[in-house]
Amino acid sequence: MRYDKSLKKFNWHDTSRVVRYLNETSQSIGTEKELSESLFRDWHTMPGANPLENCFISTDETNEKSINGFIHFICEPTIDRIVAIQTVKSQPNKRNITSNFEQLARQYQKSKNLKFMHVQIPKSDPEWSNTLRNAGWVKVKEYMNLRCDTSDKLTFPEYNMPEKFSIAPLNTEMELSEFTALQNDSFAEHWGFSPNTEEEIHRRIFMERSEEDGILVIRENKKLAGYNWTLFASNASESIGWVSMTGVAPEFRGQRLGRAVVTAGMHHLIQKNVGAIELEVDSENIPARQLYESLGFKMISETEWYEYTNHRIADQ
Repeated sequence: MRYDKSLKKFNWHDTSRVVRYLNETSQSIGTEKELSESLFRDWHTMPGANPLENCFISTDETNEKSINGFIHFICEPTIDRIVAIQTVKSQPNKRNITSNFEQLARQYQKSKNLKFMHVQIPKSDPEWSNTLRNAGWVKVKEYMNLRCDTSDKLTFPEYNMPEKFSIAPLNTEMELSEFTALQNDSFAEHWGFSPNTEEEIHRRIFMERSEEDGILVIRENKKLAGYNWTLFASNASESIGWVSMTGVAPEFRGQRLGRAVVTAGMHHLIQKNVGAIELEVDSENIPARQLYESLGFKMISETEWYEYTNHRIADQ
């Protein structure tokens, strides 16, 4: 691949500078959301990852050590797509950076011979949206970021499990295979979901911010019916929780298990004294949005997913 001279491949020696750039851009330095170098390494050493080949840095042409953009490509051949995870802070030359990243994304897609390329951007980001539209990308999805303030814990509802169901933390040693199947079945029809392997799930369970007791599973006798995967982060004075994923197996839907397990997950995070709980939801998923609204979640921002189709493959 040939790409703009202001772009360079990531090297592990760049880790500290990249992590600092990501934290500066998200305004997370000194907060409970600050990204650690260890978590960054975990993300980029997942099974199948090759950060030395699929991560790129945008630098200042006069100072190669000055970072003004970072992009990470994740290949998902099982669903014929690549996801581009980008971070570009607001700056006078942002349009040039987004243009270089966009061209790089299409080159990378051709080199991997996969049909779809997807990138997620803030809804209020004209530089990125204009760059993508002008290059032939199409907006295909909108997501909402929701937040629930936990300051008044007395208002949180209790959860009630239907008869014959129980809820308790995941037993990774005994239930990893069944849990992997549950997640894949729960999201099989969801847009953009790529099936996970047991190895991938195991790695995520033991990543920073994730804990076994934060993955609550609904069981019918010994059969897994649904789950809520929470994440937790803290610093010396603040803490925050996330509802990372919630799924119910197709055969168990319609029994209000989703509401029960989400509420149980919220109670788990509240017991850890989080200041807030956040999550992301597809704007078209009205039942989920109504559920989260009823539990006190409010929208704090929106994102858009854009898609580029490799027509060389599409026309075959």
